[in-house]
This record gives sequence, structure tokens and C-alpha cells, in this order.
Amino acid sequence: MDQCYPRGVDSAKVIEVIETKSARGAGTPAQPARIVTEYWSLNGKKLAEFDPIRKEAFNHDG
Repeated sequence: MDQCYPRGVDSAKVIEVIETKSARGAGTPAQPARIVTEYWSLNGKKLAEFDPIRKEAFNHDG
């Protein structure tokens, strides 16, 4: 019998959030220039941030 392996996303849905993209960094080796994506609730609460030079995404816990 073949084994079943995880293959990715099994479900997705559209939710209402605000996505912002903004430039960050000075363009130096210590502070590379990049685009940072942030996600906000409709009430203005920061939910998450993706900074491509960081290994982990920022998730706001409250």
C-alpha cells in the first residue's frame, strides 16, 4: 500500500485584512534595502509582518 505524505495546502479562504508593503533599510550591508509586507486588522491592529531578511515572520500575539 502506498504511503500518504503531506503535500501542501488543503484549504484556503479569503479573509479581510489590510496588506501594506513598504521599503525598509538604508541599502548598506548592515541594513539591506528590501520591501517589508505587513498585515493589519480593519481596526488597525498589526497582525503579522514578513521581512525577507529575517528567518522568521513576525506574528503579533496581542
